[in-house]
Amino acid sequence: MDLCHRLRDAAKPYWDASVNHRFVDQLLAGDIADEVFGRYLVQDFRFCDTFVRLLGAAVCAADDPEARLTHARQLSVLAGGEYRYFIDSFEALNIPESQWKNPTLSEPTQAFIALMEKACDSQDYALMLVVLVVAEWLYLEWAQRAGNTLPPRPEHRDWIVLHNEPDFVRWVGFLCNELNRVGAERDFETLREPFVEACQIEQRFFDMAFDGMR
Repeated sequence: MDLCHRLRDAAKPYWDASVNHRFVDQLLAGDIADEVFGRYLVQDFRFCDTFVRLLGAAVCAADDPEARLTHARQLSVLAGGEYRYFIDSFEALNIPESQWKNPTLSEPTQAFIALMEKACDSQDYALMLVVLVVAEWLYLEWAQRAGNTLPPRPEHRDWIVLHNEPDFVRWVGFLCNELNRVGAERDFETLREPFVEACQIEQRFFDMAFDGMR
């Protein structure tokens, strides 16, 4: 078993709870409440700036020229199509600019931002990859639960497609291969701890979307 799968197994309760969360079930079915999805997107959007920092830090920390280019190319995806998706979805969900630009950050949002900042400040490429792998691989797994029939509303459908299209599959494969490569000689516990923490936060983040709902 490779390192990434060992890490995923170590976080299995939290990983599985996230991939099979009721938020995902409702999103894939296209019947998620606008209030729930809007709350989730507003908080998720707050990750973007720190995620840009994390990708930039990975460009600097990567020990291979091709890896640096791959991280750099992903920055253009985040700054392009994904950013546009958020703006279009806020408009579709009637979320005013004042709400999505300056929201009160939820606890899991603050926790994941702090974890990304810790990875950035560490200048430790393996730690950066741990956080990136959880953030991207976990989303690929839930998005791959989608069947052939996607929900009709663009804000639902496009969020799923963003996380299971071929380019995203290749990106996740690259991240996992990189972590397997650079983490092979690392003490497992030093990678397991942040991996599990990131998975725990992801589960709490999905829970947060239902705050105040019955």
